[in-house]
Amino acid sequence: MPPPSALRPYLGFAKLSPAALSAIARVVDQDDDFRARVAASVDADAVGRGAWLWLARPPGWLDDLAVIEAEDTERRAGREADQRAARDERSAVRRLAATQAALTRAETVGEERRLELDRLQRELDDVRRARTATEARLAELEATVAELQEARASAVRNLKDAEARLVSRATELKAVKARVRELEAAPGRATSGAEASPVEAGEAAARAPGPDLGVVARELTRAAQGATSLAEGLTGLAAALGDAGSETGSSALVPAPADPPVGGAAGRRERRTPVALPGGLLDDSVAAAAHLLRAPDAVLVVDGYNVTMTGWPELAAAEQRRRLVALLADLAARTSTRVELVFDGAEVDTGAITVPAPARQWVRVRFSLPDIEADDVVLDLVAQIPASRPVIVVSSDNRVREGARRGGANLLYSRQLLDTLGVGTG
Repeated sequence: MPPPSALRPYLGFAKLSPAALSAIARVVDQDDDFRARVAASVDADAVGRGAWLWLARPPGWLDDLAVIEAEDTERRAGREADQRAARDERSAVRRLAATQAALTRAETVGEERRLELDRLQRELDDVRRARTATEARLAELEATVAELQEARASAVRNLKDAEARLVSRATELKAVKARVRELEAAPGRATSGAEASPVEAGEAAARAPGPDLGVVARELTRAAQGATSLAEGLTGLAAALGDAGSETGSSALVPAPADPPVGGAAGRRERRTPVALPGGLLDDSVAAAAHLLRAPDAVLVVDGYNVTMTGWPELAAAEQRRRLVALLADLAARTSTRVELVFDGAEVDTGAITVPAPARQWVRVRFSLPDIEADDVVLDLVAQIPASRPVIVVSSDNRVREGARRGGANLLYSRQLLDTLGVGTG
């Protein structure tokens, strides 16, 4: 029998789409005769219980179909739940595998980090032990350096004392020699056409009235031996301290200007007035020192060893003097300030030093006599310089500063002068 005309377009389809199936279902649903023929030609086993009920439509078929659809829906829901569970299980298995792999990697990395941390901890312990040992060694070295510095400073002081003693012995020796020459020239001295030795002079004098020249000769010999021994010890000490043991004329002694520093009785009676500092300047500052050094016709009186022992206590006395003289000569040339530099003791033979004399020089180096302190020479200079001239005294010695203050002088500390010279004291 021919099918309904509305179904003919779909008869040639090899596979029907959901839209085509819906259209076919509408045609079959509307054509009762065709649906009855289809139902008669199939059974429930061939098309399924639900499809047969839809085709045959026996009494109560809708209820039966609803039950089948509910069961089918339940089955589909079960299958979907099973599928979701399976998918979730597979996903959980994958996540678990990934987590386990990550955990394994993390454990591996953690073990590597632990080993690295142990290595770093050992290195840190080694560094700490090395640092502790280094700090202990540094403390030992600092203590050793402090001891060496103290020993060097003591040696420098001993050298200075030895130089003073040598000068004293040399002075005594000169005096004894002069006395011997006087005694030898006295009437009754035995001569044989040639000058007699001190011992011969002593033997001759033993037969003549007057002093016992034998005793004098023996004492002269002892004095010479003592001076020689002291000179040898002084030379060894200077060598140990790294001192060259000699001074050059150009760096140790600079002639002063021609005008004398003594101002006469009238100058001593007049009261000197210190140079006033501008407001805001501290009297112990470099600016204050620079202002004073610019004062017209000023004289700078320097307590030599007080300055050098502040700036270079580790150097030998000769090198201290040479360095300070050079710096003061440069300062005097720049400021046109006359400088009187005073050191303790006649420690150099000034007659043996030759200094080329330019047209005008500004620095005079003085050495006090062996029995006179440089402090007294400094204060005497303050009293002798005319009161009309400003005087600037450089010393950190309280006695010198107080005496100079009473004399109307301006005062600078030794450190202050060194800072002004650009040296500083560390």
